Amino acid sequence: MERVNFSFRGIQDMCRIHYRDIMERKDVKSVLLSRSVRFINPMGKFDYAYFGDFYFDGDVMMLITRDRDYTPYHKNDQLAHTLWSTVPVIFAGVDTRLKDDLGREIFTGDVVTYQGCTSVVRYFNDADFPGLIGDNCDIIFERNGEVHKEGTAFVDLSPTMFLEFDPLYVRWPADAFCQYGPSFAEIREKASVAMDAPTFIGGKLERKRLPRIAYDEIEEVLADDITLTYLVNKDEDDEMSYMIYADDSDIRHEKIYEINLPVNNGFVEDLKHAFNDFLLYAHSRPDETFVLADFKGILHIDSSYKFKVVRAFEEWFKFNIRNVILPRWIFFALGALHGIGRD
Repeated sequence: MERVNFSFRGIQDMCRIHYRDIMERKDVKSVLLSRSVRFINPMGKFDYAYFGDFYFDGDVMMLITRDRDYTPYHKNDQLAHTLWSTVPVIFAGVDTRLKDDLGREIFTGDVVTYQGCTSVVRYFNDADFPGLIGDNCDIIFERNGEVHKEGTAFVDLSPTMFLEFDPLYVRWPADAFCQYGPSFAEIREKASVAMDAPTFIGGKLERKRLPRIAYDEIEEVLADDITLTYLVNKDEDDEMSYMIYADDSDIRHEKIYEINLPVNNGFVEDLKHAFNDFLLYAHSRPDETFVLADFKGILHIDSSYKFKVVRAFEEWFKFNIRNVILPRWIFFALGALHGIGRD
């Protein structure tokens, strides 16, 4: 069994070694001995993931998710051939499996007091036990050594850390070991403001405004920056000859995209394959929003048939593709099938 290195660079190396398994979405959390990794999400809060649910783009941790809170922050990246969202987050430590004198879990990146010294916790190279960062050495914890958590080192972060993470940033408490550095008391006071959540320069991060995911009337959502999407059936011999499957086919809009709907294996199966191909296209363009024109009327989809039709849109629901807006009847029918409720 390979030796586990819980340092930041060690976890990066393990991601490179197990890159194929991660990309194939295999369950590999045992590689890190099922320890959770802490990160800072785009909303500026701490959250946690297991090995296999992230990789690194340079030093930036990329979360692999389909969580509806995170999918609006999707960055088209190494899983662009799938519908998984990849979201830049800030690496904030790994579980050390140690607890402080009050029973609180200790992660690397926490600021603790141990043997009269206060600094940030890390794993030094491939050490079995974590310790405090000193000036030119680490103070390794003894197995039953008593520590007290003062806070975390994630104080006054810049939002640019989501795009260019500096792994040396969290070393600031080690300045106490340098001449004219801050006192341990000053470090404890500063770290305490980020005990339960990081702090950012300029205050709290603004939550990204989520687009609507369904509409009753297309005019509600159609705007200059929206791409209107039609279902069409093109003639293979003459691309200028095709049928537009849209109740509002008379709408004129500058930005359009056409989903070619062939007639090969039956309507629902053809629709599913065509729509899923379109979802990959839309998902690879996270900064663009698409709205699917309704087709219920022109294709005579009655109430008994609609539940078969909406099966073609289940991947949209499963992966929370937030930049594709659908007719509300599809959303409600999916809600009846999966109990997802209203937006």
